[in-house]
Amino acid sequence: MRTARALVGRGLAAGALALASAATARAEEPTDAESGQDAAGSAEPSRPPRPPLPPAPPPPRLPWGRHIEVGADVALVNRLGGRDIDGNPTRVRLKPAIGLGLHARWEILDHLRFSAFFVHAEHELALAPGALAQPGSITAEPREDGAPSVRTIALGARFAPTLPLSERARSWVSVGIGYDRFYVGRMRVSEPAGDFTIRERGASYVEIPLGVGMSFDLVRDWLTIELETTGAFLLGRGGDATREGQAIDAQGRRRAVGPLPQTRGSFIQTLGLSLVL
Repeated sequence: MRTARALVGRGLAAGALALASAATARAEEPTDAESGQDAAGSAEPSRPPRPPLPPAPPPPRLPWGRHIEVGADVALVNRLGGRDIDGNPTRVRLKPAIGLGLHARWEILDHLRFSAFFVHAEHELALAPGALAQPGSITAEPREDGAPSVRTIALGARFAPTLPLSERARSWVSVGIGYDRFYVGRMRVSEPAGDFTIRERGASYVEIPLGVGMSFDLVRDWLTIELETTGAFLLGRGGDATREGQAIDAQGRRRAVGPLPQTRGSFIQTLGLSLVL
């Protein structure tokens, strides 16, 4: 009985092993469809390599624009005034003078520019007899044979609405604010009793400049010639130069020194060259 059961179990095991081997062999055999696809794939020609990308286009060139101008000027400077603070004649006048200037302009908008300016000039003093309340002759010190002089500077800023006249020419009007400084040099008074010195003095003003001008491009987009006329109102009381001063004469006595005129206005004409940046 046991022997028969053992034989039956061995037979079942052998049958199961045979079925598993057959299933494995079928799974490993390629199908007809797969064989056809592999054959088609092997027969298809290879594709050419992808061509390289074309070179990048050059960046667009931005249009040129006038933005900043810097330059130098020759100026004719006139300072107006002949009376002191109290309105009395001083018998002193500042003669017109040739000066030098610098300027810079920035185009904020298409028709509006902002400018900064600087003008320096040295004015000879025209002295009538009895000027500065002195009976003797007055000369510059240490140049005893020269007339006294006043050095002036004007600096400030302006806004200028601008009108193009052509591709090369433009005109403008301007208004702004500035600072004026006057420096009166040392003077020598010569009298029969001896010489004595009047020391340096100064004055300062606030100016309101109003101007008109025009320019033309000598070299287009590079070099410009310009002409401008500016009139300014000067505000303020000046300084110690416009007030009565003192000096010690050759006998050691205190002498009153008359004031210089209070400047109330100025006219400046400039001719300049500008480099366009």
